Amino acid sequence: MVLATLPYRELDLETVREFAAPFLVGDPVAVDEIDEGNLNRVFRVRSESSSIIVKQALPYLKVAGRSWPLTRHRARTENYAAAEHGRLAPGLVTPVLHYSEPLSAMVFADLNDHVTWRDALIAGHEVPGAAADVGRYCAAVLLGTSDALLPSAQRKELRRRFQYSELCVVTEDLVFTAPYTDSESNRFDPEIAELARSLRSDRALRSAAAQLRFEFKTRDEALVHGDLHTGSVLVREGDTQVIDLEFAFFGPIAFDPGLLLANLALSRVAHAACRHIDFCASVDRAAAEFWTTFAEECRRLWRPTEPWLARFLGSILADAARLAGMEMIRRVVGLAHVKDIDSLSQPARLEAQHNAVAGGRALVLGPPCTDFDELWTRATQEEMFE
Repeated sequence: MVLATLPYRELDLETVREFAAPFLVGDPVAVDEIDEGNLNRVFRVRSESSSIIVKQALPYLKVAGRSWPLTRHRARTENYAAAEHGRLAPGLVTPVLHYSEPLSAMVFADLNDHVTWRDALIAGHEVPGAAADVGRYCAAVLLGTSDALLPSAQRKELRRRFQYSELCVVTEDLVFTAPYTDSESNRFDPEIAELARSLRSDRALRSAAAQLRFEFKTRDEALVHGDLHTGSVLVREGDTQVIDLEFAFFGPIAFDPGLLLANLALSRVAHAACRHIDFCASVDRAAAEFWTTFAEECRRLWRPTEPWLARFLGSILADAARLAGMEMIRRVVGLAHVKDIDSLSQPARLEAQHNAVAGGRALVLGPPCTDFDELWTRATQEEMFE
């Protein structure tokens, strides 16, 4: 009996060898655990001539430990979502090579010549084409699973398969609720304790967060990635791959663009705190390229019989701005932070934290953004470099 047919068990450095063996050329010779991500265990398994990635869903939230139990259904969701998004955006989504339902485990090609976009940004490396690729991906999958393009019967079937999930409840709590309460899940540096308290006492911000939480739960507009940040995009020159689709569900179209822009803004804020002025301009260009490409691809895909594209894009931009604000704030005072800022030394780290929260507040509480430059200026608290 092979391991993949046994009841669920957490894979470890030894047992993952047996699971991975059928997918390698030659016998496994080395196993490493990749210590990234907040949810799952991820292993790199190598033979003399090949290597693969094994990702297993745990029955709890990895970043919080066993005290926060979760079902393992997210692995099934990721398997289905990778296939659906990969069909709509071919070449931009890393495919699942094998999925084991009993073990809630997936096998992927080992893209060891790629790095996460977040790591590239932290290192100050510009990756030409990455922002445009992610813009095309967003337009293809968000319009392609929405009423704008997908026939009602097919959309109804997709909605049945991708319902509001347990991970949506995690997002609901960590993004829209916990940062504005005295939640045990929050974590932040002692130096910004007063900043965190100010969020909890800001009635306007708490009210806006509650409204956005309601919209997150009720606006089932498209099959969104659900966790599209710079750490869920792998890049190398000439290739971009979107990964980690376990949060996929039918939600607001603006959610993915909002999260992606927020994480680019957090990178920009971090580099600005370190006075990396030239690279700040590079991040400015990447963010603008993402949005411009997203809008252009929407125009290309849009049905000419529907003469309201400008209003559609304006609505997405305004909503993405508010959602980006929520993401920026929670990445400073909530459970899951970003390396872009946490890796900084003082006083740059403190400056970046304050500017990120200020940018988030400006996006959430300001009047609706009417163009990209306005969104980006608020998010970064600076005018864009020429």
